[in-house]
Amino acid sequence: IQDLKRSFTMGEETVHALKGVSFTIQEGEFVTIMGTSGSGKSTLLNILGCLDQPNLGIYEIDNVSIKDLSKNELAVIRNEKIGFIFQSYNLLARTTAIANVELPLLYSSKTLSTEEIHDKALKALERVKLSDRLDHTPSQLSGGQQQRVAIARSLVNNPVVILADEATGNLDTRTSYEIM
Repeated sequence: IQDLKRSFTMGEETVHALKGVSFTIQEGEFVTIMGTSGSGKSTLLNILGCLDQPNLGIYEIDNVSIKDLSKNELAVIRNEKIGFIFQSYNLLARTTAIANVELPLLYSSKTLSTEEIHDKALKALERVKLSDRLDHTPSQLSGGQQQRVAIARSLVNNPVVILADEATGNLDTRTSYEIM
């Protein structure tokens, strides 16, 4: 990120959400974005997740400039390079844990067999210690288990960056450390 700026026009007022933000995140780093309400955290996360574009500045992920990518190219970046862990999990309610984790693989540009998709999803759920809950829907899982399904889903495509909104908020301390 280099000199990122994002402003919004609300009526006759211009809100400057980001005013020249610059930073670099290297492989293996854990970075926390903190600030008061209205400080631009959500705006920055939306740009990092390729859900919004800055007005000015440079954003590259894995040496790919985001600036001039089409909607389809941005969707591929979101699917294959970014893992999202939402505070509300965003799991499909009538879909099993394994199927929720398989979903990003189904939209991947990589050609995978049904068996490969299932195997990758199974391994991701094993990593978060949920191999015994594969066929359970979100309503049959505790909040912490739902969060671990969301974490497995974010990891399944082996992304270069994971964007997490309170990723371990519903987990006990020991499980939080294991997940991190």
